[in-house]
Amino acid sequence: MMNDKELIEKCYTYARLALPLMSEHGIPVTPRNYAVWYEYVSGNEEVLKTLNAMIEKGEKFPEERNEVLYKRFCSEKDENELRKFREEIQQVMVTMLAEVAALSGETEKYGSSVSNSMEHLSEDASVEEIKKVMNKIIVESKSIGTYGKTLQAKLNESAEELKALQGELDHSKAEAAVDFLTGLANRKAFNETLVICSGQATSDHQDLCLLLFDIDHFKRFNDTYGHITGDDVLKFVGRKIKEKVKGTDFLARYGGEEFAVILPQTPLAGAKIVAENVRAFFAQTKLKAVGTSKPLGTLTVSIGVACYRPGEPLEDFIHRSDQALYFAKNSGRNRVATEIDLSNQEITTPTV
Repeated sequence: MMNDKELIEKCYTYARLALPLMSEHGIPVTPRNYAVWYEYVSGNEEVLKTLNAMIEKGEKFPEERNEVLYKRFCSEKDENELRKFREEIQQVMVTMLAEVAALSGETEKYGSSVSNSMEHLSEDASVEEIKKVMNKIIVESKSIGTYGKTLQAKLNESAEELKALQGELDHSKAEAAVDFLTGLANRKAFNETLVICSGQATSDHQDLCLLLFDIDHFKRFNDTYGHITGDDVLKFVGRKIKEKVKGTDFLARYGGEEFAVILPQTPLAGAKIVAENVRAFFAQTKLKAVGTSKPLGTLTVSIGVACYRPGEPLEDFIHRSDQALYFAKNSGRNRVATEIDLSNQEITTPTV
């Protein structure tokens, strides 16, 4: 493990490497841009491969592309970050309440507040639970502001720090539900929304359908044109699917080159029509590279459609849509298949 001196020297070394490269390619030295190029000079294999490919092709680094690179390599949110926020909040609260107790002489009362607050900030506390604890502490602390200017100044300082952390939590929560590349809802948001929609469909006795999309031969497309162009295509596909679904329909990037659409109050026949409209659009669309307008040909999609059966596990619902998707792909791609196709397949398959 490195000591502090070694770590500082390492950081300086990477800075001396990264900054001239950023200058050479006309990249503004912002914290986000620097984070990407720090990863590059420190030997991050995926970053090296991506940036070297761009440099070899003579590609530029405009602001939008720099932002995409940052989000792709440096800004993914996970539970570790939320845990970090919890720890920071706990530390602020402990310090703040200790000062309150010492200056007010009410050690017992505020010791109890600390204890109760810590209990609410357990490892699995949600963002909303954390915010409630923070707001409670701010209100309680401000209520004893009559103990003098010193105490009031400390309370104000701590309250502002808590509010800043709360803002970061709100931002983190919003980003945690969004796919960093396409700006669509991500898999986590999809799962949460499907739970809500299935519950509503059951209670209201309404239809609920699910579409699963997969871009045909996307790996081959990526290998031919590169990952940057591939990312542009994923954003394009997500944007166009969003244009084709309306109202309460919910679109998410399901993973990789897969997208999912939840269709509340929609029967299987109606969902198939929506899917077919999207499929036909992409089959007729000629793609061009962003910036150069270089022709990229046509990119098709395969789509699986299933209808929710009230009370069934959501894993079964998703699995049926997924099976329909694979049926569409195995039947030649650029197709829409529904769960009915799966039933027909089972009936017509000869027994051995």
